[in-house]
Amino acid sequence: CYINLPKDKAITSIGHGCQDLLIDRCQFLSNEARVPAQDRVSVALNVNANDSKIRESRFVRFGTTMILNGSGHLIVGNHWFQGDEETNAVRVAGLVFTQTNVQSAVTGNYIDNSVIEWTNEYSPDPDYGNEFSFGGLTVSGNTFVSINVAPWFTWFSIKPYGEGHFLHGLTIANNVFKSLNGSIDRIEKVDTSFANLDFGRMRNVLIEGNTFNAVNQLCANPVVLQVDQATAQTVWTVQPGPFLPFGGWARNVESVVAEGMITNASGGRVSSMPYVNVEQGATKQDVTVNWAEPAKGRINIIVRMDNPN
Repeated sequence: CYINLPKDKAITSIGHGCQDLLIDRCQFLSNEARVPAQDRVSVALNVNANDSKIRESRFVRFGTTMILNGSGHLIVGNHWFQGDEETNAVRVAGLVFTQTNVQSAVTGNYIDNSVIEWTNEYSPDPDYGNEFSFGGLTVSGNTFVSINVAPWFTWFSIKPYGEGHFLHGLTIANNVFKSLNGSIDRIEKVDTSFANLDFGRMRNVLIEGNTFNAVNQLCANPVVLQVDQATAQTVWTVQPGPFLPFGGWARNVESVVAEGMITNASGGRVSSMPYVNVEQGATKQDVTVNWAEPAKGRINIIVRMDNPN
């Protein structure tokens, strides 16, 4: 189908008639194409129930492209773009998930000048209780683009509406992130307008294999760091914090491997195994590597901001 210039919403559901909604190879053209992104009010579609399949469709300059409640959604092979003609521009949410555990996949899409925003805004009691928290989401094989945006723009935002929530099942893998006409600071953030995440409960977060273009700070979990210590010290401080997604803590170390010989101040070989302390520093984002005697050299260390399971 082609849906041209709808006033407010192209497809809308007020109840659960959207269960198993199928949208395939459709084109949606907004009535607000010439309006700055932050001033648009139109929505291409909203879903209140489970198991929608939105595939190989094109959505042009809506205020918000998709608002999805429920779980089991497959968002595959689409192109949605929400840019405008502004410079140093504001960009808003294009795909919004409105519950915590979504059991959904966002795969092979072209995500253009908009944000994937993950919230629990539909919850009548948004503080964490006896429930699943933010989990069950896979974002893979997409291409993300921004043009003329402000440097604080991010493509992925988690916005908890209540206290105590955490991540327990998120994969962001094998995507391409590219900013044109100006670089951005990073690709991901926690929107703390209402609450922050509980960084001490993060688990099963995988962010790997992504490509970054004009992004000032890369992120990964786990993150591999090369550490060079030029002078012999018993304690080496490793600072993986900027690489850890969502401002997470340095919670676990998977491995520490010496690259070349570790030596003492006089050049003799240090053969003892170091131990590590995690969650160090004021922000709990540092790791200390502790040696039996002052040591120098190079190590490779793998740090996680979560428990792996």
